[in-house]
Amino acid sequence: MIALPSLFRRTALTVAAGLLVFQIASGAAMFVNLVLPLAHRSADDLADLLILSAHIWDELPPEKRSAFQVELREKYGLNLQESGTTLSEEIGLYPYIRFLHAALAARLAPGQLPRLSEDAHEHFQVEFSQGGRQLYFEFSKARVTPSPSWALVWIALSGILATLGLAWLLARRVSAPVARLAEAARRIGTGRQAPLLPEQGDAEFADLAHVFNETSRQLQAQRENQTTLLAGVSHDLRSPLARMKMALGMLAEEYSSPLLLRMDRDIAEMNELIGAQLALARAQEAEKAKKTDIDALLQDLIKAAEAQAPGRLQLRADSRRCVVAIAPMALRRCIGNLLDNALRYGGEREIQVVRRRIKNMIFIGVLDRGPGIPAHLMEAVFRPFYRIESSRNRSTGGSGLGLAITRQLAETHGWQVALKSRIGGGTCIWLLIS
Repeated sequence: MIALPSLFRRTALTVAAGLLVFQIASGAAMFVNLVLPLAHRSADDLADLLILSAHIWDELPPEKRSAFQVELREKYGLNLQESGTTLSEEIGLYPYIRFLHAALAARLAPGQLPRLSEDAHEHFQVEFSQGGRQLYFEFSKARVTPSPSWALVWIALSGILATLGLAWLLARRVSAPVARLAEAARRIGTGRQAPLLPEQGDAEFADLAHVFNETSRQLQAQRENQTTLLAGVSHDLRSPLARMKMALGMLAEEYSSPLLLRMDRDIAEMNELIGAQLALARAQEAEKAKKTDIDALLQDLIKAAEAQAPGRLQLRADSRRCVVAIAPMALRRCIGNLLDNALRYGGEREIQVVRRRIKNMIFIGVLDRGPGIPAHLMEAVFRPFYRIESSRNRSTGGSGLGLAITRQLAETHGWQVALKSRIGGGTCIWLLIS
């Protein structure tokens, strides 16, 4: 079966994709229309301050320039001095400084280009000529308050986190009721009473829960009525069958007739068929788990079958002791039916019972060397009353309920039954207990 994406995953991806597109579009609009204009405006203001400071410094008499330098440093964080060397231009990846470079170039005289650089002490340097002198400005990187790149990172990060959180909440809100419904339906499928779903929340989910609860109650009532009906039918049919068998036994003491023998066999077959039908109905009732030695149970079943086919059955189990909490009567009935099926249809060759334990899973297989089952009939043989041998002869085929009872018991207790063709001929039926 192809693995399909879950409702939670598809809903979360759909919501997240839509929200991410919205976040990207809104983030880009905010960055282009708000962050970048603010960064350009701030760069323009700083460029105006630098050029104005250079003009004032150039016009001041030499004895007052030192006081002006102190005032610039204290009020604006700018260190101003006259430069005797040419500044090497290295500004790295700083969008704001590039904006400042463009703003200064636009305000200086044509052909007079500013030079910007940075040092290892978290400072930027700006150099341009004023009144025939090279002026040198230095200011801390902390003074550059607009950070367009960081703003973009914060917008993207917050948008992604908000989108993922909202997508998870919405997907959870949609998928959680469906998951509860699936679990409840699964319990009903295994014959157990499902807990009532909460009839609250959104109107659609509340209505769905109400319909499901009503259906669950009706199914439970039908199951109980079916069990009661079958019990009544069993009593009402088996009592006259017992009287008929007793009467036939009394007649057989006085008269010997093939007709009486045939009637006695028919009564026995009817009694067996009624018992199989009751077993199929009761297979829907879960049995309480008990600590069980699986190997000992299999040995008991093999010993019981040895009376019918001496020396034909063999148990193969791995070395580890297998004691687990399990429904013992259900397991005994399942394996017993599989053994009866193998003895009936497996020919005269050896039948192997295999028990393996892999991690927390137990595999129990019944392997025969009979004629096998065609691939297109491997599912059909689990249907009630279905037999590959179509003559309906009781000597060549059973009631057709053995494998149906086995599958019903397995599904009720959460086990799995798998039927496969055996290499070299024959059939192997595996019971998987997890």
